[in-house]
Amino acid sequence: MTYATLQTDVADYLHRDDLTAKMPTFVAQAEAMLFRELNLKNLETSVTGTTTDGLITLPTDFGSVTRLTISHSSTEIVLDYFSEPYAYTASGSVPVCYTIEKDKLRMYPNSGTGYSYTLYYIAAIPALSNSQTTNWLLTNASDVYLYATALEAAKYIKDDPEIARLNNMLPALIESVRSFANRRGQPSRGALQIKVR
Repeated sequence: MTYATLQTDVADYLHRDDLTAKMPTFVAQAEAMLFRELNLKNLETSVTGTTTDGLITLPTDFGSVTRLTISHSSTEIVLDYFSEPYAYTASGSVPVCYTIEKDKLRMYPNSGTGYSYTLYYIAAIPALSNSQTTNWLLTNASDVYLYATALEAAKYIKDDPEIARLNNMLPALIESVRSFANRRGQPSRGALQIKVR
């Protein structure tokens, strides 16, 4: 499925051919809801670099942090998230925590430049458009996209029975996407196995 076929499929699903101009809006509204609901561990990636003035610039596809580490004296240190950095009073030169400031991560204490870091993060799912015709979610869960977009269209045309039906369907579908993403991130077999006696 692509961005174009999604729009066609939604129109077919609703048996409406008069919503073509509004379809991009319905898709965008569906994505706003889906992207809020889904935090897909399967999309975890990482980036490495070196700090500058205690700051790390977030990648352009950044969605959310899963872990941040720095290297110090040949040791990898996992930094903790700190929601109120202005209250941070511990002294020292090695960073122990971070917070998010706009498009950057700020480490505390501010230790200047030169720490090697690895930022593990969940990549944001790119929104669909004429130039971005597919993404991970559309490839792996086209049904969720279809029904979420149809829900937005049903709201627009005030089709109350369809709104109720889709509202009942979507939570289970969204949960199935979460479950699928979690399963994909786990090995099916490991070195340690439980054996029956």
